[in-house]
Amino acid sequence: MPGPRRLAAVLLAVLIGLQACDEHPVATEPAPLAGAAAGWNVLLLTVDTLRADRLGSFGYTRRDTSPAIDDLVASGIRFDLAMAPRAITWPSLASVLTGLYPSGHGVIQNGYEFADGLATLPKLLQTAGYQTGAFLSNMCRANHQGWDIRYCSKSIDGRVTREAIDWAQTLEPDRPFLLWAHYFGAHPPYSNGKDLAHEVLDPDYDGWLRPKSWVLDKIMIEKTPLTDADIGYLDALYDAAIIGTDETIGHLLAGLEAAGRLDRTVVIFLADHGEDLYDHHGYIYHACSVYQTGLRVPLAFVAEGLLEPGGVVGQTVELIDVAPTLLELLDLPQPEELHGRSLLPYLERPGRPGRGRPAFSEYSKYPIHTVLADGWKLIDNPAHAYPLCFGRAPEDLYPLAPVELYNLAEDPDETTNLVDRYPEKVAALQRLIEERFAGLVDRGLEQEIPEDLKEELRALGYIAN
Repeated sequence: MPGPRRLAAVLLAVLIGLQACDEHPVATEPAPLAGAAAGWNVLLLTVDTLRADRLGSFGYTRRDTSPAIDDLVASGIRFDLAMAPRAITWPSLASVLTGLYPSGHGVIQNGYEFADGLATLPKLLQTAGYQTGAFLSNMCRANHQGWDIRYCSKSIDGRVTREAIDWAQTLEPDRPFLLWAHYFGAHPPYSNGKDLAHEVLDPDYDGWLRPKSWVLDKIMIEKTPLTDADIGYLDALYDAAIIGTDETIGHLLAGLEAAGRLDRTVVIFLADHGEDLYDHHGYIYHACSVYQTGLRVPLAFVAEGLLEPGGVVGQTVELIDVAPTLLELLDLPQPEELHGRSLLPYLERPGRPGRGRPAFSEYSKYPIHTVLADGWKLIDNPAHAYPLCFGRAPEDLYPLAPVELYNLAEDPDETTNLVDRYPEKVAALQRLIEERFAGLVDRGLEQEIPEDLKEELRALGYIAN
């Protein structure tokens, strides 16, 4: 038996050790998420033309634009640097549904159809026994497959919410569902905001700018210089549209909650693309954008009981990663052809260090690509093409250089082209583009768009020739 002093010393050492353990707990590995949501419902919530940097949950402080979205994002894990494969709706959303770049699924332009035989999320989940419903305010006429019901609101967001809630209330309780709600959001001419910009957000503005397509088009067609007051009001119009959309999304979430349809549900929130808002080349819209204003999008995964609330992922990810991530969560087979990769390692450890993998975009039939890697952004335009941004726009409205290089850490607004200073960096990023797309199946053939669909797309300001 040890003496009293020795026993006291041993007890003291034990107490100190226990206190140290309390102060510095041993790190435990998070539970693996592969298959953890097997049999769960899925709510895919997408918003048109929504810049990540205009949401409170992604750092916007000028106005409270997004309380409902912010509450949703805070209950899950957000991705601060998610990149769209193209700054236009149909190609980008088709990439979400397939996990492929636009050249891979064939929807390289609004109005184009999916290539035959592709595996898509609705087809895969429907085969697995899911009830599937899509309620859309855009991309209505694509040749969607795998939906039990597909509703088009003709760009009226309130109808999306009403129809989606009505459908959810009819679902069989013993079968999971996939519900996709796509909102027109802050799409030009920003009419979702109604009179909020004029009456509340910027009531002192007395200029000529209005939320009308012909007014916004005229600015770009005539290359009209905007004053600081004009730009401030344009921002107010855009924010007002986000506020209106956020309220509608809040109604959807409240309605699904009241119907008991958010239990055991994976919610994925994202935007298809952003909006330039006069930040580059005097361009307001998005279809031509190859800058972060058009390509960076909000992305969040929410699954109560599975994912850590308030988690933040800082690494670069791509919208093509959504499909493989969801399929792995649900324990469903992955298609043989996928360009994206599962984000489960980030969902399991959202604070892990590192910059993430390179992210890419491509631009319709033009040989234009972008890559974002290690904080550097390259725009590669070897044909020196000037994309035609919308009907009647000047051919030189969006004058891209053959190569543009930006250090986003020092120049997040992409204002200073560093191509002449860092030729080795340019060459390395060009190699990344070449290697990424080498060997991928290219289904991006030109398609003939029906005349009635062309008229619909013209009404939205898109090219349909």
